[in-house]
Amino acid sequence: MGERLREWRRGWRTMGGALLSAGAGISIFGAVNGFFVKPLTAEFGWTRGQATLSSGAILLTALLMPALAAVVDRAGPRRVMLAGGVLFAAAYVALASMQGEIWMYAAIMLLIGLTAGPATALLVVTRPLVAAFTHSRGLAISAGMSGAVFVCLPLLPWLQHLIATYGWRAGYLFMAPLSLVMGVAAFLLLPGRVAVAGADVIEGGEGLSLREAIRQSRFWLLLLSTVAVSLVGGAFSTQLQPLLSDRGVPGVTAALFGSLYAGSVVAGRVIAGLMLDRLWSPAAGAICLATASVGAVFFLLAGPDQTLLAVGVALVGAAAGAEADMMAFFAARYFGLRAFNAILGLLGMSFGLGIAFGGIGAGVLFDLEGSYDTMIRLAVGLGVVSAAALLLSGLAGRRQASAT
Repeated sequence: MGERLREWRRGWRTMGGALLSAGAGISIFGAVNGFFVKPLTAEFGWTRGQATLSSGAILLTALLMPALAAVVDRAGPRRVMLAGGVLFAAAYVALASMQGEIWMYAAIMLLIGLTAGPATALLVVTRPLVAAFTHSRGLAISAGMSGAVFVCLPLLPWLQHLIATYGWRAGYLFMAPLSLVMGVAAFLLLPGRVAVAGADVIEGGEGLSLREAIRQSRFWLLLLSTVAVSLVGGAFSTQLQPLLSDRGVPGVTAALFGSLYAGSVVAGRVIAGLMLDRLWSPAAGAICLATASVGAVFFLLAGPDQTLLAVGVALVGAAAGAEADMMAFFAARYFGLRAFNAILGLLGMSFGLGIAFGGIGAGVLFDLEGSYDTMIRLAVGLGVVSAAALLLSGLAGRRQASAT
């Protein structure tokens, strides 16, 4: 207990910088984007598939994760996150200025995906968090990656009210200074050098190279688990607001459901972090990820019943929150920190691709079928796949240890 407290005393600025950075960029963008889908389709006559081109920004961000790891190693996380906050503010102003040309919307998404998105990705602050915490690493990762969710809790109802009262342009203009202020604050708070918390984070010390890591079956099982649950998270995070609206949920209530989703992400991360620190981590993680399937089942059963919908929202959100922690936790646990940024870059790319294709695929399925039923059924199966793959990764590690 004493060592855990000492870690938190040493690492509070790292934690604060991580929280602010996570609330400044691509994570918050993905969370609020669903509020703009129906207003944009109503004003410009776009399909929902076109309106969810915003998922393309997440896709590009994901593809750049391996390159981002090298940039962060060279420039340091502080400069990268500052640039991201400034660029996202400019992107929101550009979105508010749109006149209905779909090419302009696509161009802004391209700008976000190539610049602002990668600069504010969670990978930027994960390495400092892992370096600052050893004994409470699971909890620290879960807390540090929850900045966007802490922002969403008060933001989403207010943003829904702002869009309903003053229009979608006001919503985008509101987001611009928020991203700028949080990006600057993160830059000022994060230390220039992060104190090392334990021997396993010594640069060039214990751990596998990237080439050695990708030769292990548990790397691919971890990647499969990541992709499966991120597809579910991407589908629900981008389509939650229109899905609820189609079920007859009023706009104000739907915004509260959005806050419930955000709160569930935080709860899922914290619970997962505590479980990972204290239990056999693969089994603990698998239990957390399985809630995605259970939540999707509640969506299938709910119809217009708001109580069942709320349970489904909470469970899917908890699973989405848990997975973001697990990438970093298991990358460090399985492969050490010798090539941590490079390994996490590949896993982060896979996670982002899943989020992006989940959102795009859900929009396309709706355009084809006029409902989200197929999306929800697929989510049930993907949650099972994610949990099973993570559990198998732990069993593979045990077999490898017994063989040596």
